[in-house]
Amino acid sequence: MRFSSVHKTVSYLMCAVAFLALALSHELESPLVGAVALIGLGSWFVEPRRFDARSLSRWTLVWNVLTVLVFAACVANAVRGELLPAGVDLICFLLVNKLMNRTKSRDYQHAYVLSFLMLVAGAALSSDLTYALCFLFYVVFATWTLTLFHLRREMEDNYLLKHSEDTQSERVAVERILASRRIIGGPFLAGTALVSVGVSITACIAFFLIPRFGFGFFAAHGRKAQPTVGFTDRVELGEYGQVQDNPQVVLRVELPAGPPTEPLHLRGVAFDHYQGGHWTRTARIEPTKLTRRGRLAFVDPPTQKLNGEARARLLAGTIEQRIYLDPLDTSVLFAASDPVAYELPPGTPGTSVDIEGRRGGEVYAVEGHVDLSSGRIAYTERKSAMRYTAYSRLGRNDIGRLLSDTAYTDVDPGPELRTYLTLPPLATRVTDLAKALVAGHQTRWAKAHAVEAYLRTRLRYTLDLKRDDRYDPIEDFLFVQKAGHCEYFASAMALLLRSVGIPTRMVSGFYGGEWNRYGKYLAVRQRDAHAWVEVWVGDAGWVTFDPTPGGAPGPEESRFLVRMRLLADTVQLAWFKYVIEYDLGKQVDLARSTGRALSELGGGGKSTGTLDWLRRAVRPGLVLALVAVLVVVLRRGRWSGATARPGDVHLAKAYVALGKRGLVRGVGETALELARRARAASDPGAEAFDQLVARCYAVRYGGELIARAELAALVRKVARPVKPARAAA
Repeated sequence: MRFSSVHKTVSYLMCAVAFLALALSHELESPLVGAVALIGLGSWFVEPRRFDARSLSRWTLVWNVLTVLVFAACVANAVRGELLPAGVDLICFLLVNKLMNRTKSRDYQHAYVLSFLMLVAGAALSSDLTYALCFLFYVVFATWTLTLFHLRREMEDNYLLKHSEDTQSERVAVERILASRRIIGGPFLAGTALVSVGVSITACIAFFLIPRFGFGFFAAHGRKAQPTVGFTDRVELGEYGQVQDNPQVVLRVELPAGPPTEPLHLRGVAFDHYQGGHWTRTARIEPTKLTRRGRLAFVDPPTQKLNGEARARLLAGTIEQRIYLDPLDTSVLFAASDPVAYELPPGTPGTSVDIEGRRGGEVYAVEGHVDLSSGRIAYTERKSAMRYTAYSRLGRNDIGRLLSDTAYTDVDPGPELRTYLTLPPLATRVTDLAKALVAGHQTRWAKAHAVEAYLRTRLRYTLDLKRDDRYDPIEDFLFVQKAGHCEYFASAMALLLRSVGIPTRMVSGFYGGEWNRYGKYLAVRQRDAHAWVEVWVGDAGWVTFDPTPGGAPGPEESRFLVRMRLLADTVQLAWFKYVIEYDLGKQVDLARSTGRALSELGGGGKSTGTLDWLRRAVRPGLVLALVAVLVVVLRRGRWSGATARPGDVHLAKAYVALGKRGLVRGVGETALELARRARAASDPGAEAFDQLVARCYAVRYGGELIARAELAALVRKVARPVKPARAAA
């Protein structure tokens, strides 16, 4: 390819990859992504330097006006608090502006700077593995681009453009060189690509060595939260069916104890008020105090002092869950049903992450920011990606005791639980069904179990909802349609139990998930959103019941696709843990582990048989590698002795020879200018000097290999030119 074409291509690839890294963060609006992509692609075919003076002036004026307008709009957005989005929008516009106005080399240079800013913004906004791929390609393209840009600047600045009397002719000469197919080839691109590998390795070393502090300001506040259902202040019946086909992973749960023996109910939000086909929360603004001991926050601690022994007793028998939560449109912290305690990592500098309990039993993440004017900490809900640990007690209630214990007969539940007994007007057949189902059962648990069994066996799960508007949604579900999905089953059970005096609340969260055998964690997706109920049974507290029967199995995936999907998600979690979440604590642990390994390899510590074998294998390998490098150097030396590149030494010798005859090279005078002056002065070595300059330029700009002997012979002809023979008398 021509030099100019290669330079233009790699420049566009560099900018395109940077924009792709930003676009894949899903933080840009779709119209903006489409506009930047289309205008950037169209700029490939626009060459403003070929416009006439009047057209170029008008073209520049239009883009200057647009720049002022866009800048004003971005400033207005920044004043409203949208600082990061406004900056990203401005960078996108400036990039397409520069690509549409490529008249000089500095325009390319400005585009490179803007592409780097895009890459930085992408790092702040994206935690996806695709950013790593974009970064790798960016390093390769940037190496090619900056190398070619340097060569282009050298050509334009030094190839007789600044000091030429005949500027037009010399410009044509430069265009000829830029159009040359011999300057850049496959070996050049392959070699510079290898250089980029070294750059990437250096960047990785710097990443792991430079002190880090976890999530920064942009990572915590820039990423757009995924929309969910069931975790707002109001839930409509039928909403859960909207996400049943959504495979997007929303949280990943590492279980040190291994895969769960049964699917987990990952609790989110509880609702207490039902009316006309929707649930709301009336207790959402009443926070409850959590007891904190260090970084642990206990949801329902005992009344006695929480010393070390008491904490250990509370956590005994719990299941530990290390949860990696993607940005969601809710700040609720999910945990397996009956959570005991939560543990949060330290916050970022200038912020503090904390949790807040609510009366409904849910726990929210809040983030405090120091107000410099007042010195106080203002807390807001945190909806960004985060990690935390939860401890839950599964199956703490003795089912046999609950079934036989008569202490939980119908009694006044007290004022705090009466909100979970409120009922809308119900049809007579709904209340009659509830009474018939609990007849003969004494305890609340037994009554709840009877209602749950009826719903699971007598009604059917379906996503194909039908509705008869003549009836209330729950009455229609129980007696007309007799089919629905999870929130219909949970709502029906809650209303049936409330109608017989048992406090019940509907809970939304996630159920099940997919166990990833490669990463040893549970991947929970949008389609795992689920609703169930919690029933108050007295001293045992709230007990989970799930009246939803199993649905029909989905389409069977091929084993290969399943393995690929699990592996891809494993890599995604590793990227989040060891790159996005990499902080100072992990850095110290890594340094200590590396130090111990090096100490063992060096004999400073106790070595294992494996390490001894490794040392015996590595040392001969190092010797062979050094020998191979020596052979390559010697062969390179013999090859370079036969050819010269670029021949500057020979030009210097020729300058000295011409100077002795009065043709001293002027300051800033190029070799071609000196050759032209030698011809005008009829110097006897002018012809040989012309040939020498042509050969040296072919070496420097054309990539040719010329034998040193040939260049030395031309220098001798310049120094001792052969005088023309006298004509015979």
